Amino acid sequence: AIVDSDTGKVFSIVSNDYKIITHQQAIEQIESIIAKITDLGSYDTQIDFYNDGGRMRCTFTFPRIAAEITKGDVVNLQMHLSNSYDVTWPFTVILGAIRLVCTNGLVVGEKTLHIKKRHVYELYNLNIDQTIATAMKRFQKQSGKWIDLAQIPLCPTIYGKVMKTMKFGKNATEEIEYKINQDATGYDDSNFPLMSLWVFYNVITWYLTHRAVSLNHRVEMENRLRGAMVYFRRTQNGKRKGK
Repeated sequence: AIVDSDTGKVFSIVSNDYKIITHQQAIEQIESIIAKITDLGSYDTQIDFYNDGGRMRCTFTFPRIAAEITKGDVVNLQMHLSNSYDVTWPFTVILGAIRLVCTNGLVVGEKTLHIKKRHVYELYNLNIDQTIATAMKRFQKQSGKWIDLAQIPLCPTIYGKVMKTMKFGKNATEEIEYKINQDATGYDDSNFPLMSLWVFYNVITWYLTHRAVSLNHRVEMENRLRGAMVYFRRTQNGKRKGK
């Protein structure tokens, strides 16, 4: 049993092969790797918990690593470390970003940096140094894709597929539609809002960042958005072929 010694709460029952990685060990391991990569520069951290500490996410933000998607619209590199004692989340490190305009946490569709391990390994034997060392290059590649999104208009087909994949409830859908109407530059002849895929993508991430009811809900919705990003990528690929 994995138990909180302070409260007696039982987080999970695991086999003898299970290697416990404490939240502190996980954070310290990532910090030790980041410290060796001088190009990443300084960073800020935010730690969130769910299930009375049974699940933890630590977000590392790197102010020095930035990309301007459109004029005045800047994003910074982020990395998200997740860990759990209730065996819901494996030890995971995922590349992300923070949009400074609305402080949206941006989800990366492709797994350009995604380390995911069950707790059957010793933490120090995961060999994640090289993967994190390439974070800047991966971030630059992703930023180029976001710049592409800013040039592609949202269409009803993509809107419908993304919203279906996200499985938003009635209230969430109404909030998102209200935000879309606020951010649209106008409407076409069929009264469909005019905006780029980049703006639509940021409406979704705005909801996840500012309206998710809990850390657990936000992580679940972020995973759905990663799945929905396939429709953005298909549109980008079609646009490139058209060029």
